[in-house]
Amino acid sequence: MGKVKSAVITSLLLAAVLVLALFATISCNVGNGVKRYNSFISNIVLGSELTGDAYTVLYPEGVISAFDYNLVVGGDNSEEKNDYQKKYIECGGIYVDRDKLGDNEQAFKESVLKDAKILSERFGERGYSSYSVSVEDDYSIKVTVPTNFTYAAYKSHDETKRSAALTEIDHSVRFLTLEGKVDLRASETATSSLIGVREDFESYFSGAGMYAMGGTYAVTLTLTDNGFDSLNKVLTANSGSEDGSGSNNNAFIFVGETSLGLQLKLGEALTEKTLMFQAEKAYAQDYSIILKSVLNGNKLNNVYNDKVESSETKLMPVSPAFGESAAIYLFAVVLIVLAVAIVLSIVKYKKLGLVNSLMAVIYALVMVCALMLTGVQLTIAGAFIAVLGLALLMFTNFYVFEKIRKETQAGRTIQASVKLGYKKTVASILDLHILLLIAATVMALVGVGELAAVGLIFLFAVAVSYMLYWFTRLMWFVISSMAQDKFAFCGYSREVYDNED
Repeated sequence: MGKVKSAVITSLLLAAVLVLALFATISCNVGNGVKRYNSFISNIVLGSELTGDAYTVLYPEGVISAFDYNLVVGGDNSEEKNDYQKKYIECGGIYVDRDKLGDNEQAFKESVLKDAKILSERFGERGYSSYSVSVEDDYSIKVTVPTNFTYAAYKSHDETKRSAALTEIDHSVRFLTLEGKVDLRASETATSSLIGVREDFESYFSGAGMYAMGGTYAVTLTLTDNGFDSLNKVLTANSGSEDGSGSNNNAFIFVGETSLGLQLKLGEALTEKTLMFQAEKAYAQDYSIILKSVLNGNKLNNVYNDKVESSETKLMPVSPAFGESAAIYLFAVVLIVLAVAIVLSIVKYKKLGLVNSLMAVIYALVMVCALMLTGVQLTIAGAFIAVLGLALLMFTNFYVFEKIRKETQAGRTIQASVKLGYKKTVASILDLHILLLIAATVMALVGVGELAAVGLIFLFAVAVSYMLYWFTRLMWFVISSMAQDKFAFCGYSREVYDNED
């Protein structure tokens, strides 16, 4: 390759890397009506230890918070005050209806504990990197989930994403804590069921799940043979009803007294035994989880936060476990590791080290883009795995560099040494990456929560490492074309033997 062509290719690559690095790392206020540009890094979804959690406390019917109790008892309505004092008994940090205690106290405690286990299963299926469901003061349940904030949302630089993240959590808490049976009603405000009192609508179905393909998500409900026939009779027997806005031609699926917004057409028979209801990903997850839980018989024993006197389900923020600046500290540590890798490359391999350093920078930028585009949640464990991916890239490059060094020391030319060095190492490096890809795939597919997220990050890291291993060879060839002395460029030396007569 000619020196001019090599210089042009190198200049274009460096310019592209520089521009990408600026977009990836620099957030700033800009004009022309745009308030702020948030960098790629600030748009990566972060774990709870970096941006905090959100929690809510669920109070079963007959239990209220100390705040609600004191609000009434400390008020001016003496009659209501006396009623509260007679009705409720203080139990730790909450107040419990006297009728719930006495002979029923142990049974009530056990029902709350069973509900906590069911809720833990439901939230576990939601795929949070971390979450907790715990019983507090024997009669209330605390649910804690990660906020799923990006750094921009966490610092309120992106109110849209912040609001969307909180709305998604609020929706999950609301629907995953529903109590009651699956039902079918003629409108979202209907109080009566379309299913006869002698029939069990839940028996119509064999299961529920979520469909995902090509960015399309849907809730799926699979009908049994009998359920298919029975539901068709219900739908064709009802042509619609009148509601406040005119004619209503849809039936709605409920859990307890709450509509999921999933609609079936009245007056029309079904043609498939699998019902599909398209929805946004987060909502499809919530609906499929609650339906599957209820259809499997995991119904809550109590109604939570159902009355005005009880505290409403409100999300409360919790600061990150490692402090308000944890994300900044993590970024600084990763940046230091990257800088050390660059310095080590240059010290060990001179100008060839610059090629390896360029690969390290490209690796970091590709990982940032992958995390931002896929929305995989980055935790401290995930950052550690990403750094291991960088170490893997450094190891594979250093490994082949040393093989090539030995070939040059044996008297071969740079071109011959590179060719032979890559040939001798390609099998072992390929085997290593295949084994790591298998391990990463198993973690991503079998693991749940943070383990699954870490597995996916590991998958990205291994794939990027292997691609850049080959790209290193290409850029070595391109950049070294401009050097007069190829051995000096690589920091290698060659044994020279006198010719024997």
